[in-house]
Amino acid sequence: MLGPTVAAQPIRRLPLWAAVVLGAAVLGIVGAALTHAYAAHSSTDALPLLHGQASWAPGARPAPASAPRGVTAMVAFVGGGCAPCVVELRRIVRRLPAAERPVIVVAPAAAAAAYGVARGRRLLLLLDRRGDERTGYAFPLAPAFVEGDLRILARER
Repeated sequence: MLGPTVAAQPIRRLPLWAAVVLGAAVLGIVGAALTHAYAAHSSTDALPLLHGQASWAPGARPAPASAPRGVTAMVAFVGGGCAPCVVELRRIVRRLPAAERPVIVVAPAAAAAAYGVARGRRLLLLLDRRGDERTGYAFPLAPAFVEGDLRILARER
């Protein structure tokens, strides 16, 4: 005796749009996993140590022999027409603890070439204790960044 016959059930297929969405999701997940795996080993997202428009590693850009040594220094190229620039520099320095205060050098226009600065350019260079140029800012300044960079340079040995 044969058992009851079972009617064949039709095979249900995914609609085309659902198959496309499912395929895209799978490809996206695989792509994200691969990107994360390779990018994590090849790059870092660390912020720069100093915040000027240009920064240099210690020893990469020695300042001229006439630059101060043994203390951090601010070398400002402001020309005679920017008294507010000098006032701002002094204000930044006053906010620092005495042990972290740099020497302020208001460089004459004639000294610009020795530092590689175009004549007439308003620029601030921060020097470390070894006399290396470490970062540079164009005026107008972002005082909080300059102050933070001076703190970092003052703590370096």
